Amino acid sequence: MLKYGVMLGVLALLLTAYTIHSQEKGIIIINNDSDYLLSDVKVKYTSAKRVDALGNLPAHTSYTYKIHYTDSEDSVTIHYTDHEQRTRSVTAVPYAGKYDKQSYVVNIN
Repeated sequence: MLKYGVMLGVLALLLTAYTIHSQEKGIIIINNDSDYLLSDVKVKYTSAKRVDALGNLPAHTSYTYKIHYTDSEDSVTIHYTDHEQRTRSVTAVPYAGKYDKQSYVVNIN
C-alpha cells in the first residue's frame, strides 16, 4: 500500500513539473470576450515600428500571437475596430525584452 502512495506522489510531481515547463513564453493571448466581431486587429511595436495585421477576431474567440523580439526593448500595443466602428487600443506588453520572455493575456470585453 505504501508503494502505491509513493508512486502516486511521484506521478503527481512529474505532472506538475511538466505543466510548469510546458507553458510557452514570448506570446500574447488575445481574448475577444465581447459579443461582437473585432475587425482590423493589429499588433504594433513602439520602438521597432513593426505592425502585424491579424485581421478579424470573432466574438468569444482567442488568438495566440508570438512576440517578435529584437535586440532592444520594446512595447506592444493591440489596435482594433469595435462594433461601433471606433478604433481602440490597449497596451499588451508595456516592456518586452528578449532576455526576459513572458506570456501575456489581453482580454477585450
